[in-house]
Amino acid sequence: MPASVGRGDLTSGSDRLDSVEIKVTFSGAGAVAATWALAPDTGGARRRVYFCEDLARSTAPGQLPLLDAGLILRLRAGSGRGGAATAELRPCRRSRLSERWLRFREQGPDSFHLTGAWSGDRRVLSATLVSTRGRTAVEAAATGTKPLDLVFSDGQRAFLTDCADIDVGLGSLDVLGPVDTVRWRGVRLDHHEVTLEHCTVAGDGSLEWLEVSKRVAPEGAEVVQASLTALLKAKGLEPDLGRGVRLRRVLEELAAKGV
Repeated sequence: MPASVGRGDLTSGSDRLDSVEIKVTFSGAGAVAATWALAPDTGGARRRVYFCEDLARSTAPGQLPLLDAGLILRLRAGSGRGGAATAELRPCRRSRLSERWLRFREQGPDSFHLTGAWSGDRRVLSATLVSTRGRTAVEAAATGTKPLDLVFSDGQRAFLTDCADIDVGLGSLDVLGPVDTVRWRGVRLDHHEVTLEHCTVAGDGSLEWLEVSKRVAPEGAEVVQASLTALLKAKGLEPDLGRGVRLRRVLEELAAKGV
């Protein structure tokens, strides 16, 4: 099997969509109420999340050159030994993806996912290449004790070269963060099984949010989204429905703090 394809089918992937990830977000006081109502008392997995940006390219205050080009680079360090580096195009134009990536599934530490990202009435395509890394390697790259570009895989470099709308010099990027998160998987909310993730900007409780997410097959995703939103409202919880915390706000806050 050619190395560029990896494990998966060998037919055209022009209509590929692996899943739809539905997210419902609560922020501020709503995040506190939703966490209290929905999250288990124990069992959450703690992680630290860092984002990479190229602030040197900014020509005006508030610019985030990578995010503005639809590129999100994340580093995640778990509470155990696990970690990951992620390169995501969101929103992604399907036309940017060559057949190589539309057919790619998994090879070595790399796995590729083509997902519908739904939050409120916003629905975009997300193309994500995740590379598994050890926690030590991720933290070393995030804190600058080792070169940042070493934590991204050769496959991710090729993905960015082939598909991103902007040239990325991985070794010269700024690392913003961390964002502290606690994640609970497999939480039952009536007939829905969801993932909960509570997030705060480290050392600042003023930026706090809770994401309720569920990954489903594309067929019938609209019904699941409506049902999950209605269920949360029936519990007296008011989702932000697309008006709450956005990644831009998080990155702007982190950049302003100089972390």
